[in-house]
Amino acid sequence: MDFLVWIFVAIVFYYAYRVIQVLIKMRKDIVLPVSAEELASIRKEPQKTVKPPTYSSQRAGIIFYILVLIYIIGMIILVWRHDVGFGLYFLIIFPIFHLSNFLNLFAVTKDGILCGARFASWKNIKSFEFLRIDVNHNYYGFSSEVNNQYELRIKTRFSTLSCVVTSEEMKAKLVGLLKEQGVEQKLEAEVI
Repeated sequence: MDFLVWIFVAIVFYYAYRVIQVLIKMRKDIVLPVSAEELASIRKEPQKTVKPPTYSSQRAGIIFYILVLIYIIGMIILVWRHDVGFGLYFLIIFPIFHLSNFLNLFAVTKDGILCGARFASWKNIKSFEFLRIDVNHNYYGFSSEVNNQYELRIKTRFSTLSCVVTSEEMKAKLVGLLKEQGVEQKLEAEVI
């Protein structure tokens, strides 16, 4: 049983490491978005544009992220001390998999890409592709600004980062930045 506790503690520390890494990278030089128009052209979620990559604008998400981590650590300790069945650990740890959604952030830095509570360095990015948001896409219908635009999917070693791009100019800038770093572009894919 103690082994299982250590696995869950390692998972929590991994997510804590990720948010610390994002917070450190937010202090670096941001390449994109730097203007209000660029911010308005990128969305982490279809309903709202991203917030600037600064501590003050991401404050609520950062605080909520940290509070959820503290809650999960406390619950793991409480369950472990009372020797409850391991099935409860899975229910406690479940919210951790949605922590990336707490930060409404997408930014390109000199070192890589910040997307939510994740950072992908340029060496870990394998490829990218733009998916047209048409009637067959999951995001179609959420917002009129998103319909018939693009979802950018960035493939890394272990995961996929995504954002919605609502202008051709922003799409061209992102393609230029990603290709400049040597990232392979896949052809525009059709969502099935």
